Amino acid sequence: MTQQHSTAAILDHHPTGPIIATLMAVPCGEFALLLADKISNRSKMVEGWVFSFGKWMPGATGAGPGGSIGPYSGKETIAFAVWLLSWAVLHGALRNSSMSIAKSIKVFLIAMIVITVNFIDPIAEWTFAFIK
Repeated sequence: MTQQHSTAAILDHHPTGPIIATLMAVPCGEFALLLADKISNRSKMVEGWVFSFGKWMPGATGAGPGGSIGPYSGKETIAFAVWLLSWAVLHGALRNSSMSIAKSIKVFLIAMIVITVNFIDPIAEWTFAFIK
């Protein structure tokens, strides 16, 4: 049996749902980071609220050699929490299912590209124009 056939045989007998759940949780976390960033940049009140989530992080406050990362620590914390929660929910929902890994990778790549492009300010200004 060749390596290719043995891998296919393994995937035939095991559900691919946990792999898909792990893969799809990443764009969920990145999207949460995008929203936290773009919304908090438009409102000082929201920025303070977001920053409150990340004050526990070393380097969030203070004036060390590199300064502080400030509200970005809260954005990172929110993204991590959403990633972890979405992974747990997706894993629970998909753990016994089998889906195409190739199609899931295509969806993953498209989602990551679309979300990443929206971090570019001129594009984000247009995408998030409804947020004042």
